[in-house]
Amino acid sequence: MRLALSTLQWAMFILAGSVVAPLAIGQAYGMSPQEIGEFVQRTLFVLGIVALMQTWWGHRMPIMEGPAALWWGVFLLFGSMAPAIGQEPRSILPALGLGLIFSGVLFVIMSVCGWIAVIRRLFTPAVIGTYFILLVLQMSGPFLNGILGSTSESFDSCATAIAIATLILSLMLARSSKAFLRNYSVLISILFGWSLFQIFGLQEPFGEVSEPVITMPDMWSFGWPQWDGGIILTSVIVTLLLLSNMIASMEAVGQVVGHKDQGSEKRTGLIMGTSQLLSASFATVSFVPLSYTAGFIMTTRMKEKLPFLLGNIFLVVISFFPVITRIFASIPVSVGYASIFLSFVNMLGMGLREVGRAGLGERQVYIVGISLMIGTGCMFLPASFFMLVPTFLSPLISNGLLMGVASCLVLERLVRKEEAAESSY
Repeated sequence: MRLALSTLQWAMFILAGSVVAPLAIGQAYGMSPQEIGEFVQRTLFVLGIVALMQTWWGHRMPIMEGPAALWWGVFLLFGSMAPAIGQEPRSILPALGLGLIFSGVLFVIMSVCGWIAVIRRLFTPAVIGTYFILLVLQMSGPFLNGILGSTSESFDSCATAIAIATLILSLMLARSSKAFLRNYSVLISILFGWSLFQIFGLQEPFGEVSEPVITMPDMWSFGWPQWDGGIILTSVIVTLLLLSNMIASMEAVGQVVGHKDQGSEKRTGLIMGTSQLLSASFATVSFVPLSYTAGFIMTTRMKEKLPFLLGNIFLVVISFFPVITRIFASIPVSVGYASIFLSFVNMLGMGLREVGRAGLGERQVYIVGISLMIGTGCMFLPASFFMLVPTFLSPLISNGLLMGVASCLVLERLVRKEEAAESSY
């Protein structure tokens, strides 16, 4: 019974964090409900396969795979720019497919050459702590918008009330004195909010079902890959940034589950490359190990790999059944955000502890303070600003999380050199 509940909770948690991307991208590219359903099907299939590969052979930890926010942003960015250059948004998708292939090849090259292990040594407590703090800051806006429904065309007070009630319930369950309620707080919260949406008739139908009972995920649904220099250059930058995301996720979950395997970078990187190639082949957004899995594990206290593996196998299996996929993809976005809210809150605590691990001396405050200012500032840059910068730089500058981490990496080297120079006199 415990294994079944743990498996279902992992599956629900992964679903809550994964279905938003294909829904948003599908709507941005004018896909029909049928096409969006197929997009969700392909997403669940690939992320489940990749998570199994990473857990069995890669980093060997229960780290959720999810749509990479960077690639998600790139898809939305180029889709919104297509009309300005006289193109249909869908005509951009084949070029984005080639960008994913190029990214996968780069990951394989970096892994084979051993560059990932070298880069991992650059992730000091200051860098990791800055990453966690900025992650919480960057996601606080989307989380509150998602829970309150402020991004919807019309405000629904009943839906917002249910989402807030789900959030309050999840916070109470996580602090409960009963281990069962603490360990399954995410699952209980999702079922609670989802049921209320059904009871009050707030659940929108996901389109009519007309496909066969069992179908295989389609390949090359975006079309055969096409060359686009701007997208290729963007994919190079995104690959390097995803590398830092991958390393931070391994560090975060490794600390929570007590896993230490210094030789796993190469294996993890090779599977990351395979993940990009599978994403291109099955026409879905790219995936990356998600660091907020550490917060989920801290909230539920589930460190075992077996429920995680079974949860991903469950997702792969249901991806062959469109009707079941539609049901699980209909989890209200606001309920999903509310149920995993605390997982991100726990990441803030990890970030503060990491920063303090190396002491809070003048140098540490200087580096982390500047990095947080730069990263947070980039989050508030107006959309009009990105029309003035080169297209390939937009995904970098618009991502405050990675701008802050990049600043911290640079300052860690520069400040250290300055101190060494001063001490030599």
